Amino acid sequence: MDLHGIDLNLLVAFDALMAERSVTRAGTRIGRTQPAMSAALARLRALLKDELFVRAPGGLQPTPRALDLAEPLGRALAEIQRTLDFTQAFDPRSSATSFK
Repeated sequence: MDLHGIDLNLLVAFDALMAERSVTRAGTRIGRTQPAMSAALARLRALLKDELFVRAPGGLQPTPRALDLAEPLGRALAEIQRTLDFTQAFDPRSSATSFK
């Protein structure tokens, strides 16, 4: 699979769907409307060629493929978040960079 064609937001939506097992609650969790989450799920299904979640009493049930993806994608998203959250304050006294 070509990673250039994957929208990171779809993986965030997948992670929220796994956690919430509801399109509406998953959307609320990540600040998207229910229609936007439904569209994201449709795109994920097409991209991964799997239903990923099926309606069941009590909420969405993940397919075996979704269950296989959940942990590694969750870890990857957490690592991306940690990387982006890391901000080191610039201290000109300790910097070896020369500015002109």
